[in-house]
Amino acid sequence: MGPDSRSHIGVLRAMRCLMAVVAVACPCLPAMAGGNLCFLLPEDVAQSEGVVQTAQLPEKGIVMAPKDPSRPSLWYMPVAAIPLGGSTRVWYQRVDKQEKEYSDQRTLCVGDFTDSGWTLPAIGADSLPWGGPNNVSMRRSPHKPTWGGFNVFQILRVGTAYEMLFWDQPDETGKAGAMRASSPDGLAWEKRPGTVFTETNDAFTLMQVGDEYLLYQTKLEAWPDKPYIDNIEKQKRVIALRKSRDLDTWSPQEVFLRPDAQDAPECEFYLMKAFRYGDAYAGLIMKYYADPKLPGKHSAILKHELLVSKDGIEWQRPYRDTDLGFWAYADPFEYRGVLHFATWKDGGMVTATYKPGRLAGVRAEVDGWIVTRPVKGFSKGLSLNVDARDGWVEVSAQGPTAGQEPVVLGRVENVDGEDVSVPITNAGSLREEDETAFRVRLRHATVFGMRFE
Repeated sequence: MGPDSRSHIGVLRAMRCLMAVVAVACPCLPAMAGGNLCFLLPEDVAQSEGVVQTAQLPEKGIVMAPKDPSRPSLWYMPVAAIPLGGSTRVWYQRVDKQEKEYSDQRTLCVGDFTDSGWTLPAIGADSLPWGGPNNVSMRRSPHKPTWGGFNVFQILRVGTAYEMLFWDQPDETGKAGAMRASSPDGLAWEKRPGTVFTETNDAFTLMQVGDEYLLYQTKLEAWPDKPYIDNIEKQKRVIALRKSRDLDTWSPQEVFLRPDAQDAPECEFYLMKAFRYGDAYAGLIMKYYADPKLPGKHSAILKHELLVSKDGIEWQRPYRDTDLGFWAYADPFEYRGVLHFATWKDGGMVTATYKPGRLAGVRAEVDGWIVTRPVKGFSKGLSLNVDARDGWVEVSAQGPTAGQEPVVLGRVENVDGEDVSVPITNAGSLREEDETAFRVRLRHATVFGMRFE
């Protein structure tokens, strides 16, 4: 972010030009007490040899809204996605500065994923200048903002209703900032007066953890020795955390994530998204690099990294060498048995996919092995989320007695699936109430997770 209200919009334009059709659809797996091992956190693997614990790249998904060649100024940005029974509602911003009316230039719209595909619900009676059903859910303030623009739109389902934090101009004289809106159905919204916080940082994402709301927001820090001067001059973009229990009162910004010595000298952290993943949390960081060829200008050089956390507050960066190639505001959602993440590309709106549970995994190109962290609850049943189409995986269990020989449970080979049953040949004296660490040998295979009973 910078002292120019165009900076946030500028990076989005740059991303439309640079991003491939990729987005991570990260599996928000239901937590099972003692029943799942998902190889996301570094500590999920206690010991290893001959393997790498690595983030996976997404696959192409579907096109929700293609680029309209007749409207080169039009583009879409998905901002939120929430499952609704047999469908998923996706909120997105429609941006077209060539529209005559100021209120039509940036609108918050809704669409639905159903078994019939992508549809636009008619939620308004008035016609739209661009045609089609009136699916506009919210319009911007008629007053031009002092900072940023009408954007962000972080939406949460709270009970049977919906809450939103978004950025806008509250009135003619106040400063632009984060505003709150409520809705009984996610379609019609009531804006609360004023802002809940305001500053020159119109970039944030929102996540609920228990009875607390966590907000990840960009912050600017002084950087006297900045290698390449861009549009914000001698300042660095970092990520700060705010906390709240009611969405109205927020703690001050506390910086928790900065580039370190392993990052490129010109690296900055532009945006961060966090979401639940199994029993832990995953995050997406947009890394920004000033362009030495464009002094004083906003750069279009971006990379994207997977972060992980136990609690949503303390974060680790074990996958910094993998560029995921995406960043998006919306949470992942399941559609037709595949996990999707909505994002934007070249002015259109697309999704990309992961098979369930495959955000990260343990890979052995030749021969390797791991020992998992100890877990409770294993008795007789075991299945793997595994890609061993050209290899094999063997699982053994180590009981609680020191020095006890591992018990070989079973082996699978030439398989690829999210729930591949391991034929148990011998569980020995292992008991469900004991702590069990699994020893997994693998060759030409990737193991993403384990489920046991």
